[in-house]
Amino acid sequence: MYNQINYSSNFKKIAEVKIMHDFFKSNRCNSFEIRPSMETQTLFKNYGILFRITKNGFVLISSGDLRYSSNSFSGSFEAKFVMKNNDPIFQNYTNISLEKGNRFLFENKWGNGLLHESEFVDERTIDGFSDDFFSGIISLTLNAANEFFGEGSEKTNSEPELYSIKFSSREILVRYNFFSTQENFDFSNYYITDEENVLKLDKVEERTLFSGKNVFCIEQAKSITCSQFYEDLYYLKKEDNFLNTFSVRLPSPDPKNIALSKESDKFFAEVFVSIN
Repeated sequence: MYNQINYSSNFKKIAEVKIMHDFFKSNRCNSFEIRPSMETQTLFKNYGILFRITKNGFVLISSGDLRYSSNSFSGSFEAKFVMKNNDPIFQNYTNISLEKGNRFLFENKWGNGLLHESEFVDERTIDGFSDDFFSGIISLTLNAANEFFGEGSEKTNSEPELYSIKFSSREILVRYNFFSTQENFDFSNYYITDEENVLKLDKVEERTLFSGKNVFCIEQAKSITCSQFYEDLYYLKKEDNFLNTFSVRLPSPDPKNIALSKESDKFFAEVFVSIN
């Protein structure tokens, strides 16, 4: 005969924050390091709250101890979390402007499950300037109706508060820059096409880069949404009088090479291709 032990845990999740970004294939953004402020760490210790990091955010877990259902724990409280951006090229692919600042303030006051007013993070979430670009504060007001702590909370079975921060990707124009080590290289018969050979981009502009290198430029006709991965494939081809066998698959845009053009006020993804 075996002794059977029934064990039940009173620990329960009371809140969760997820950071999303449609640039990533998984839609999960792990560009931020998050920690409770010093004051919030003390508050969590007093309330028996555990803070746990997840892949793209964090969760708050209550110990469920009955002593936290006393009247002295009734009422709402504010928990603040410090966000630090660890991705130096976050601005390159994220649809956000620096005109009003570079520091975020996210709050759960909108009633839409989001910590910002609009569908995606925008300039209204900016709250001044910081030495750390795109860092900021997450501020959560919890337990307004004694759902988790205070008098009567031991009789409730409230679901955890679920919140999201959603970033969107930037619209970009792709510009291919072709160069060669050959002197007097003739680029006049080259063009860009797609896998089906339906598209034909052959409008060429010569320009000189800051490095002094001369390049032949072809721009994509339409802007695209930047992404971690791209499905469409493009090729550089050359028209000749024979078999048209020259074909080079072009690399996809790299977010490190996305920058704002002050002349056109548009973001370009520069793709560099050597032809020899």
